[in-house]
Parts: sequence; C-alpha cells; structure tokens
Amino acid sequence: MRKLSAAVLAGALMFTLAACGNDDGKSSSPSSSSSAAAASSGAAPGSSAAPAPAKESGDQSVLGKATVTQNEQGAKEPTVKFETPVAADAKVGARLANPGTGDELKEGQMLSVNIAPYDAATGKQVENADYKTPKSIKMTAASFAGGLEDAWAVMQTAKVGADVSVLVPATATGGKAQFWVLHVKEQKAAAVTWNKSDQAGDKIEVAEKAGAYTLTLPKGDDPTKLKVDVLKKGTEGKAATATSQVSALYAGARYANGVQFDGNFDTNTPAAFKLNEVIKGWTQGLTGLKAGSVVVLTIPKDLAYPTAAAGSGTEGALVFLVKIDKVS
Repeated sequence: MRKLSAAVLAGALMFTLAACGNDDGKSSSPSSSSSAAAASSGAAPGSSAAPAPAKESGDQSVLGKATVTQNEQGAKEPTVKFETPVAADAKVGARLANPGTGDELKEGQMLSVNIAPYDAATGKQVENADYKTPKSIKMTAASFAGGLEDAWAVMQTAKVGADVSVLVPATATGGKAQFWVLHVKEQKAAAVTWNKSDQAGDKIEVAEKAGAYTLTLPKGDDPTKLKVDVLKKGTEGKAATATSQVSALYAGARYANGVQFDGNFDTNTPAAFKLNEVIKGWTQGLTGLKAGSVVVLTIPKDLAYPTAAAGSGTEGALVFLVKIDKVS
C-alpha cells in the first residue's frame, strides 16, 4: 500500500515510471504506513483529456524516426534506435511501433506488459530496468492518467504481441527524459472488477466466480466508520494481532468512484507486511482474523490517508478486498 516517491502517478505504469526515473533503485512495497498518500499527491504533468484512439498520438518528432525491432517475439529486449540526445523540453508522445498479431486489446482486461526504458540523452537502457519481469496493467484510461494519455490512445489500437513506443519527458519522470517500449505479452480477465452503482445504499455487493471478484459500490457519501465484511472466515493458524506479520492478496479502490489505485490479485503474489506499519483501517480491520479469511474493508478517510491531496487517487474513504494468505 505504499507508492514510490518522486514522480509517482496513478496506475501500474506510473509505478514503473517512478522507479526508472530515479537513480536510487528503490522499489514499491505494500508494507508501509500512511506515507502512501503523501507520496502520491504530487501533481502529474500532461493533459487530463485523453486523446482519441490512434496508432500515433502526441509529439512524433522523435518517435516518427525511431525503429523498434522485436527480438524472440518480445521475449528479449527489443533493438531500439532513435536520435539522441532528445531535447530536454521534448513533449510526450506514443506510437504503435509493431501492431501485434494476437487478440485486440479490450478495455477492462489485465495486460502483462514488458517495459524497456531507455535514457533519451544517450540511447542506453536504464540500469535498474527489469524487462524480463512483466508488469500487470489494467487496460483502462485510469492506468495511463497523469501523463501517459497518448499511450492510452495508442494502446486502444494494439493487439497482443504489440510494441508501443512512448517518449516520456523529464517533467513526467522526475529525473531524465526516457524512451519506452511497452511490449504487450498477454491479456486476461481482471481478478478484481469494481463498479459504482447509481443506487443509493450502504452495502457493497460482492460477486465471486472462479476466483474472480466483482465489487459494486453504492451511491452516496463517503462512510465515516470502519466496516469489516467477512466474505469467508479463515480457520488456519493463529489470529492476527495488531503487530502480526501478514501475507495477503489485496485490491484497493476509492469509495467515491470505484477506481482501483493499488493491488496484487492479478499477479497472485501475496505481499507481506506488519499490521502496525500500514494504515489504521488495515490494522483495526484485520486484527483477529486468520489465514484463509477474505474480507472487504470499508475505511473512512481518517483511518486511511487523512492528508491525501485531491487527485492523488487515495483521497477520501477507501475500500479494500483482502485475502489473507498467512499470519505469523
């Protein structure tokens, strides 16, 4: 539940942007306290209005002359050539470098994306990049908001196996301008889907099918009290205390709009953290539960990120779906 420092923007792509934009090599982790909101509150560059779907969008002065050649059908880093150095005031742009031959990308699906970032000044690959480990990115406008709207426009024209080249200016990375290649490895249905109802109420509807969850949040004001809805009561091992180490799958969204800002259900890799090092709503809501529990936490602002700025993605009341894997 912690987002990266520096230029941290909404969505999984922006987690990578921040990681590659810094030289300190620090990574994201869900095991911190309420510093997440402060880290995510920085204003993001770029237009808030997403451009229409297109095979090229934004500034093409660099991208139009660049070449991106796949290696081993995307299994290895591509061979990329572009004119260097890229001007420091270059504007963001995106281009469909290779269209792909698989299924068309569908909104709402989860994408497995290999990301190859290059230093725009030298053309060399960024040192702390990890191309071989794909990132899970939801195919929604929100995942590309805050600076990569042009990439979203191009992704809507791509297929599985595609390469999308993106020029990311220094104002977005918080460090140096970069040239990215996004290789779409695969797509699948999202493990957690969020909906916002137009009906007023105070109950969150949860549907589960074959391990995939759909949560529908009611219309209305943000709740002011913590609510813990136990979907499945765990019986494995000891109950969590306020200082226990817990390993869990989770997905978090704003109560106001149902937009997910963090989670790991799609990677199916539990995150470990101590309950006294996370937001208060987690500490209070998960204490007393055992491994195997599946719960929905509705957390008011004062138990989440009280100082989160508007537009940060974590402001106001939050809702988490949590599946506890282990308590120690």
